[in-house]
Amino acid sequence: MRKISRFRLRAHTLKVEAAAWHEDGSCVCDQCPGEDEHVQNEVHALFICQDHRVCKLRKHFSFLFLPFFEDFSAAQPFLLQQGNNQLVHDFLSQQNNRLFLFLSELMDLFVAGRDQSAADQPNYLAEGHPPL
Repeated sequence: MRKISRFRLRAHTLKVEAAAWHEDGSCVCDQCPGEDEHVQNEVHALFICQDHRVCKLRKHFSFLFLPFFEDFSAAQPFLLQQGNNQLVHDFLSQQNNRLFLFLSELMDLFVAGRDQSAADQPNYLAEGHPPL
């Protein structure tokens, strides 16, 4: 549940967010194959990234994408054109409890191998401790 909340609140470690906090950080997706330089943001992670693991995950959860994309298929489990924030909102507003499993697994793919120590610090308020 924590990963889903972090994604929805933009408290994740996708490259676009990490680059905002580090002067020399790059927001280009390090998962995509090829020479194209796509900004790794929420739209990209959900719909555009062509990493084989992300595409495999989208294929597995294809029923979540079919209501939004007529051309979504196992042969092309990604969008060729750029999406927008309204598309992300509509996608995340689905009344399907499997959406949360998809988001959790998606974030696992994007944060694999990255330092998550700062993001995984305990939340003292959630644990019932008074604020510092």
